[in-house]
Amino acid sequence: MRKFSKKHETDNLKELGEDKLSMGKFFAWKGKDISVSAVQVIITGYLLLFCTDTLNLSPAFVGGLLMVSKIVNAITNLFAGYIVDNTNTKWGKARPYDICIIGVWICTVLLFSASPEWSMTFKAVWVVVMYFFIFSIFNALLLAAQTPYMVRAFTSRSQVIKVSSYGGIVTMLGAMIVSVSFPIAMAKLAVSSSGWKSLILIYAVPLCVIGIFRMIFVKEDTSIDAGKSGEKVRVKEIVTMFKKNKYIWVYAIIIGLFNIIQGMNITVQYFKYIVGNISLQGILGMLSMVMLPVMFIFPKLMKRMTVSQLIAFSAAISAIGYLINFFAKANITILIIGSILSSLAMLPLSYLGNVIIMNLATYNEYQELPRMEGSTNVSIAFVASIFNGIGTGLMGVLLGISGYISAENVVQPDSALLMVRGIFSLIPMVCMIGIVFFASKFSNLEKQIPSMEKELKLRKTVTLNK
Repeated sequence: MRKFSKKHETDNLKELGEDKLSMGKFFAWKGKDISVSAVQVIITGYLLLFCTDTLNLSPAFVGGLLMVSKIVNAITNLFAGYIVDNTNTKWGKARPYDICIIGVWICTVLLFSASPEWSMTFKAVWVVVMYFFIFSIFNALLLAAQTPYMVRAFTSRSQVIKVSSYGGIVTMLGAMIVSVSFPIAMAKLAVSSSGWKSLILIYAVPLCVIGIFRMIFVKEDTSIDAGKSGEKVRVKEIVTMFKKNKYIWVYAIIIGLFNIIQGMNITVQYFKYIVGNISLQGILGMLSMVMLPVMFIFPKLMKRMTVSQLIAFSAAISAIGYLINFFAKANITILIIGSILSSLAMLPLSYLGNVIIMNLATYNEYQELPRMEGSTNVSIAFVASIFNGIGTGLMGVLLGISGYISAENVVQPDSALLMVRGIFSLIPMVCMIGIVFFASKFSNLEKQIPSMEKELKLRKTVTLNK
């Protein structure tokens, strides 16, 4: 039987108690999350439009390129998790990788600096290469380091929950500011390829600075280690984890279905061609304010409900919201109602994932494996990237089949408009129904976590007394 370390993080989380959370540390920590969230808003929301309407690339072609890129990204995520799990420096296991936020923003600026005057081949290669560096290199390392950094920066499970839930409010506010302001600024600046570059720079510089705050000001507790002190996580153990931890696959499917929705983000096209005013898209970004009170009650709800139960409940309501969106068409009032409901599932899926990763890592340890938070996290991200790529590729194919025209200032055919509506509402609705089903399966693990932690503590006591 594996001997468990004195400094094991599960025991640290339970034994150190609910230490007071410094507000300075809290906001420094959230800086990187805000920065990454802004990148996601910009690229997932506007890259396809930039490629089709500015670079004049066909939507099916762009969707295919991005789908392949995301599959590659999924593979590199696995390597990133292995790298982080085997990192030990004076700065800690995960903290050094936060420097990657600088690379993310540099490549984002370069991505939107592509010129329509370049050849089709060069434009395609440029988009793929920049996208690769953003997500397959820099963001992959940031993602792999997220949970290992968190459990070594905060001293109790209660603090992790608070940072994840209350911190989600801060992240949401940051994303909301970008979501509201970007389409307004885009309407004024992004009328040419040089305008796109200027627009991205306006956001890149301050958000890059904010993103590096965490690495500078938040230290890791380097005495905490996922396995034995100095032990390296082996590839064999990662493979065994895939075989023995069935809940990783359940949660991966949940996140995968959610990422199909994210990959098929067609909001900007919806407001451009269905609503007829792209500036009004900012209204949906402002709806995040309506969701903020929900984030405040998450810690209290989690005393009565598991995270997976919250996910199932919110996904069911989201499915109703997406159905409402299908019938909304250009009616802003109905769109607001549908969007408020449909965005509900994003909250627990986006901001409480670290709690689920901790539970999955506890199950790993219960199976006498290393905890492997980094590898567990990127295993989920692997499937998520695959599904995200499928969503992006499928969106491009569906738009191409529908007769979508890749050019500025055109009138889209009715078939394309109907497809935009379907991608905006019906496909996400089906995915949410799937999330409800798989979330109910995952709740079985969360019910077992308290008994597992008691068993692990007993194992440690027995090991120390030998």
